[in-house]
Amino acid sequence: MLNNWVGEAGNRKPFASFSISDRSDVWPSDLELTPAVPGMSDFDMIGEGMLAGTLVATDIGWQPVEDLQSGDRVVTFDNGIRPLRSVGISKLWTAANQAPRAVWPLLVPERALGNRTALTLLPEQTVLIESDEAEALFGDPFTLVSAASLEGYKGITRVSPSREMTIVTLQFDEEEVVYANGTTLIHCPNPRPAKVSSADELIGMGRNSLYFRLPRAQSEMLVEALKGAAA
Repeated sequence: MLNNWVGEAGNRKPFASFSISDRSDVWPSDLELTPAVPGMSDFDMIGEGMLAGTLVATDIGWQPVEDLQSGDRVVTFDNGIRPLRSVGISKLWTAANQAPRAVWPLLVPERALGNRTALTLLPEQTVLIESDEAEALFGDPFTLVSAASLEGYKGITRVSPSREMTIVTLQFDEEEVVYANGTTLIHCPNPRPAKVSSADELIGMGRNSLYFRLPRAQSEMLVEALKGAAA
């Protein structure tokens, strides 16, 4: 059963709002906020957030992501049910006629990524894709790609941004992948260190990550292979 409820926002951390239309100063240098996750700026986290209205699988059914609060129990891909450590809420204002196309969200048609209903993703949101093509190309059937790289695959297309968008970021104790609108797999990154002091530490961070995010060129290569397989 789908339970709909709206909780108090007292245990949620509001992020600063910013405007895509002000591209010369998208993230003001004098803005001082403490990120909800150490090492991640609010700007980074907004880019990896989910748009309000996205349905997330929880232990009590499908919930709108904007209704979730810390402590709520969410169904994850690898680790069963896990409690949320924190939830971040941000408002993003855009001047739709001025926003560059590269920052437009992507509309995922019904069933394109296992979603039972149409789904809208931010371009920097990462989704977990399972495919024979990924295994053939990179030795792993499970790969993370940015939503932007999926443009043109199974009807996924850019849509003009709304004037105001609510973006929600979910954080767990470790990185997790959650279910959205069905079996679409959305990545929720884990806390990252604020600083690294050497190249070895940076490489170590990648090795310790459970999921591998393909760089842009490799993502586009995979998507072209997926398009070919679907043709």
